[in-house]
Amino acid sequence: MRFLLLFFTLFSLPLHAQELLPKYQVLGYVDLVMEGEERRYPVFAMEDRSFANKYLLRREGGMFKYRITGWSVREDGEWDFPMISIDITTHDEDMFRSTYIVYATETYRSDYVFRSSTNDQTAFYGELVEGENGLVEFEFRGQLVHYDVDADAGIFTPQEGKAPVDITGSVSVRIPEVYRED
Repeated sequence: MRFLLLFFTLFSLPLHAQELLPKYQVLGYVDLVMEGEERRYPVFAMEDRSFANKYLLRREGGMFKYRITGWSVREDGEWDFPMISIDITTHDEDMFRSTYIVYATETYRSDYVFRSSTNDQTAFYGELVEGENGLVEFEFRGQLVHYDVDADAGIFTPQEGKAPVDITGSVSVRIPEVYRED
């Protein structure tokens, strides 16, 4: 019996070890359902960089961009691919909202990319909640299209024969003040 307990303990370690190392400050998560599979990607800050940001685009128009990027975690606690990045541009008067989502499995490869604007009904993000201490929460849904990317030329070409992938998800992060341009 002790052998079985030791066996299960040793082989279950990688499952439990998939947390980011303490040098990363976890700010929240992107929870995603893609191809029927639930996935969770931590959003974090490290040294002088954050993967949760709020950028002021136009003060007079109240236009902001939120960029939230969640990463996979390797067994050794370091970040890795695949990753999901969500950009949302908002306007205080709700005249303009746009969404840009990238899902990538390796550097310079955007396996799935989604672009949408207010009038495009293929993507949606729910009410954007901004709370105390930089809290940002929203839900999203849409379809991702599989692309080949020429990183040098910056050209995205849809792959033929690959159907769009339906996604749904939610974001809940706290953006540190230093990464918020309010």
